[in-house]
Amino acid sequence: MRSTKKFILSAWILVLSGSIMFNACSTKKNTFVRRSYHNVTAHYNVYWNGMDNLRQGLKEHQAGLKDNYALILPVFYYGDKASAAKISQYADIAIKKASKAINKHSMTFSRKEYVRWIDDCYLLIGKCYFYKQDYSMARRTFEFVIKTYNYNEIKYEAMLWQAKSNIQLGDFNRAEPMLDMLQSKINKGDAPQKYETELNLVYGQFFILQKNYDGAVPYLNRALELSPSSEMQTRCKFILAQIYQLNGELNEASQLYSYVIKHAKSYEMEFNAKINLAQCYDAKSGNREFIVNKLLKMLKDDKNKDFQDQIYYSLAHIAMKDADSAGAIEYYKTSVSTSHTNNYQKAISSLELADIFFETRDYTISQAYYDSTMQFLPKEYPNYKELFKRTMTLTDLVKNLQLIQRQDSLQKLAKLPEAQRNKVIDQIIAKLVADEMKKQMEEQRRLESQGQFGQGMGQGFDQPGGGSREGKWYFYNPTTMSSGFSIFKRKWGMRKFEDNWFLSNKAVVIFADESKETESSEDQASDTTKDGKKQLAKSKNPKERAFYLPDIPMTKEKVQASNDMIVEAYYQAGFIFVEGLGDYGNATKTFEALMDRFPGNKYKIQTAYELCQLYSHLQNQPKSDQYKNQILTLYPESDYAKLLVNPNYYKEINARQSDASKLYNDTYKAFTNQQYYMVINNADIARVKYKTDSVLMPKFDYMRALALGKIEIVDSLVTAMHKVILDYPKSEVRPMAENVLAFLGTQKDSKGEPIKTDSVTIQDNTEKLYSFDPNAMHFYVLVVNDDRVDVDALKVKITDYNTKYHDLENLMVNSLLLDNGRQMITVNNFDNSETAMNYFLGILSSKYIFTKLENTGEYSNFVISVENYPVLYKNKDIPQYLRFFEKNYPALN
Repeated sequence: MRSTKKFILSAWILVLSGSIMFNACSTKKNTFVRRSYHNVTAHYNVYWNGMDNLRQGLKEHQAGLKDNYALILPVFYYGDKASAAKISQYADIAIKKASKAINKHSMTFSRKEYVRWIDDCYLLIGKCYFYKQDYSMARRTFEFVIKTYNYNEIKYEAMLWQAKSNIQLGDFNRAEPMLDMLQSKINKGDAPQKYETELNLVYGQFFILQKNYDGAVPYLNRALELSPSSEMQTRCKFILAQIYQLNGELNEASQLYSYVIKHAKSYEMEFNAKINLAQCYDAKSGNREFIVNKLLKMLKDDKNKDFQDQIYYSLAHIAMKDADSAGAIEYYKTSVSTSHTNNYQKAISSLELADIFFETRDYTISQAYYDSTMQFLPKEYPNYKELFKRTMTLTDLVKNLQLIQRQDSLQKLAKLPEAQRNKVIDQIIAKLVADEMKKQMEEQRRLESQGQFGQGMGQGFDQPGGGSREGKWYFYNPTTMSSGFSIFKRKWGMRKFEDNWFLSNKAVVIFADESKETESSEDQASDTTKDGKKQLAKSKNPKERAFYLPDIPMTKEKVQASNDMIVEAYYQAGFIFVEGLGDYGNATKTFEALMDRFPGNKYKIQTAYELCQLYSHLQNQPKSDQYKNQILTLYPESDYAKLLVNPNYYKEINARQSDASKLYNDTYKAFTNQQYYMVINNADIARVKYKTDSVLMPKFDYMRALALGKIEIVDSLVTAMHKVILDYPKSEVRPMAENVLAFLGTQKDSKGEPIKTDSVTIQDNTEKLYSFDPNAMHFYVLVVNDDRVDVDALKVKITDYNTKYHDLENLMVNSLLLDNGRQMITVNNFDNSETAMNYFLGILSSKYIFTKLENTGEYSNFVISVENYPVLYKNKDIPQYLRFFEKNYPALN
């Protein structure tokens, strides 16, 4: 009986507890029990787990970030899009947790939230989007928090984060008012003082990202007064030291660098502080020997093996301050040669050398260092476009100068006896082999000194299946494969897989020591027959004579072709000196060499005119008059002679062109008013008055043909259109004329018979196939060869990637047969081109997806709008769309 009562009591307690819990779970009524339950559950069951995931992701993300100490550091560094992808999986989980808390535990009555963790959940979602570098979404989330919870202190933190988002987006006009508003509220006491430290740090970021470094200084100093974390305090002092160093305030910079050296948590920051402290050396202070010895001592420290390039760069910097350019050049060269992992340092050391040699007008060496610079220099570097332009200019110049040198050397070889010619070639081959062996020995010694040779290559050739996993065959071991690739890349750079890959310029061979005594040598390479004449077969191996012999001009025709190339190279080089480099001295030497060596060359009038102008600019009037008289005497009817006599000659030509434009406009109006006889009359006037001087003549004749079609029989129209096509084959009116003929070919004449047009093929205007709309929905597309790629397995890999990094976006992976042998894998949908390009850049870094694809060498990937997708599928011309893609999607540039 007693046990029965106990059972009934327990049952009632369970029912009552269940009822209380059921009622507490509801968010429909605002009671103490329900508020308490949802506050506790939202905090500890959901929000805390989400925040913990974000903290874990941030820890891993920040561990992988590397600052570029060669630039002024930002206050906050978040990495690039690829590094942000690493935090996405953690941020997505945090967003899910926060969203779950909002959906299940929010209690809003009379527009007021009664669960205190809901606003924190929204703020957490905004932070997750921020660290994923989806700054637009983050900004919208923080804006929602500010508006919805304006009665809560959390709005001030949201204001800070919204300003951060605008700064990262480059929207400084929206960031500044928000920061100023928060500053005002803190000053008035409306906002808590605890936000002031972070506010000043964000102000510092605001100015630094705009490269207004002086504007950041007072805010960073104020932040330091408010005692931020020790790590941030050290970072701020490093940034201030960089700014003071940039402004030439070397004493202030030195004091701050000394502080950083003692307090830096990372060795990389400590090292860079030491390097920058050395660069604060002032030649007037007399402490050169102490600083140089300290840097030389740092070179011997094993910890600095990966930083030797920066140490040599600092030694070069000191040498330049001491006006020791020779010493600086040697240090800069050593900096380049020891820079194996820091591409940025290799770039700026190469740039210093390039600038030095450019100033001394040693353009060939300067071009080589500019070329090395542009391989590694990021596009955000100041004056990048100007540097790129100068590199291209010098490349064109050196290309022409080397062509002259090469053709002169080949012609000298052609004049030598056969035995001596073969000996010279053998010497070139011997030097090539010796250089290769020397490089291999140097690389082997370097690897042995670093302890890498035995560990990398020694393990690499263990047989498959023998020993432990660490000792497996080289090509089955990803670790040794990666090490081998890194070694190869350091030595050779990125090389295309092709014959003679080790030669950077297969066209340039510099011939030397041509005057040495002759000796007997091997027979010439085997011959082939072409058009009944014997011709040497070209070898692909630069260690064989047959690689060089076919290029030697042994006939009059080949000598003439060689001379034509030299003339063209001289002329082009002269103009590059004038227009590209403003080097009038070398320009005159080049044009004079052209006139001396080839007095009857095809550019003699133009060259004489250029020399006349150049000598006038160099204030050498007698030489200027010499070439002026030459042009006036020998070529009195040329445009150059007329221009020398009448400096307004081209202005008068332009005036005629202006008259032609006016006549064309009148003709066009006449055509639209159906005044066809006036159209024909005006076109005839233009033909007589302007002949072929005007670029408008194709349009005049096209309009004349249309007018003829209106007043005469259709045969006249057909004939006139054919003449337009024949007279102006490269004009923009040609496709229009072809379209008219194509249309006429579908029509019938007055007798009901088809009009004969000799059917003309219409040119496809490919640039009009696609249209760029950044706000349209986009797909990501990966085109593969389905004979060499397992499409289903690849789709699984892409799905795995999406689950890991883009779980919240509900992306779909599909495939479609493009044509026989090619499949299109699509990932959709993306709201606009920006989100699609973010995905594109992120997935490119996935070795899981692309390692095997790169081995096939047959794939293309891009993003495409929904409007352009069916056009691409219809014409199936992937290279054509890739040209459009590279031109219109800015993240590639």
